[in-house]
Amino acid sequence: YVPAIYDEMLRSGKRIYCIAADDNHNHADLEGPYNDSFGGFTMIKADKLDYRTITRALENGHFYASQGPEIKQLWYENGELHIVCAPVKSIVFTFGTRRTEALRASNGEYLTYAHIPVAENSIYVRVTVTDENGKHANTNAYFVDELNQ
Repeated sequence: YVPAIYDEMLRSGKRIYCIAADDNHNHADLEGPYNDSFGGFTMIKADKLDYRTITRALENGHFYASQGPEIKQLWYENGELHIVCAPVKSIVFTFGTRRTEALRASNGEYLTYAHIPVAENSIYVRVTVTDENGKHANTNAYFVDELNQ
């Protein structure tokens, strides 16, 4: 998990998607401390479970990467990006101009919604949500020139 490399690639002009994968080898007991299974997954938005629908969603970036937290809704409206998620401890908006805006829940509380204005010069915006166990979910980067079309 190295989001800085993803941002560096995006800022260098590569319009790539953010995925998560579980590179496990199952050499340890699934309940043991050395288990490396179930570390990441890509959540795909598709209206049916068939090959063409899934591949089309992947080609079009209709997915997000997660180590556990769930992103329920994400939309852009009137110059603002909105996110609804499962209860998390922080929501961070990262912009292509090396700017971040972070919302953090107070002790004993959780966040489930956030929104932020996206300036024209932002290049892109992406969102990271982090749960109470430090597990992240990351949206793809959304480029401002495409959002405003």
